Amino acid sequence: MAVNWLPFLGCLSIAFGPSVTLFFLTAAKEAQAVILLITSAFFWLLSLLLSSLVWLAVYPLRKHLAFTLVFSVVFQEAFRILFVLLVKRTNTALSRISRETTDLFHGPRYSVVSGLGYGVMSAMFMYVNVLAEASGPGTFYTPGSPSMPIFVSGALQASAMTGLHVCWSLLCSEGVEKKSLPLLASVLTSHMLVSALTLLNEAGISPIFSILCCYAVLAVVGVFTFRRFAGNIKPFFKVL
Repeated sequence: MAVNWLPFLGCLSIAFGPSVTLFFLTAAKEAQAVILLITSAFFWLLSLLLSSLVWLAVYPLRKHLAFTLVFSVVFQEAFRILFVLLVKRTNTALSRISRETTDLFHGPRYSVVSGLGYGVMSAMFMYVNVLAEASGPGTFYTPGSPSMPIFVSGALQASAMTGLHVCWSLLCSEGVEKKSLPLLASVLTSHMLVSALTLLNEAGISPIFSILCCYAVLAVVGVFTFRRFAGNIKPFFKVL
């Protein structure tokens, strides 16, 4: 059986190339950052577990993806806030027992690392099963877009979601720190909007439309996040 490695490696690079690059820039050189990333990924899995329990409990609504989507997004953002609070308590405890504290738990860096863990785990859960079929033989297309393989559209969406999770974690951290309900609501709303775009594929609409909308949201959220840190721009660039 022939294996199409080029499409497989290309889609793999699209989906996880930016994540790997950001990992080496922000977390790979420090063990605490790697632990923080893994812990945030575990919190995402906990939110998924809770969403699954709700899906199993409410039997009549199992066939309605919109119902599952709403609870999944709410649980993800709830666990994101819980993770931020946990990091704050950990930082407080460390400062009490040691005068030597790391800058990992201060500023935007830990938010970027935790958002990366959230995003990578989300992308893996969303795309790995699809990617496994990209090695061939053959390819698959969605009814709404006979010109774009599902492997490419899935890779583009996975990459965008990872970037969005990083931005959402930055905004969520600041929202919790400043107790800003509007900021936390904007994170929840934009996450709900991007997740709702995936329902268009079920309706037979071309995935190109949802991908363009997803990257448009990523651009808006990215610019908004950058401007939130523009008051003191140097610490933001220290992340890289």
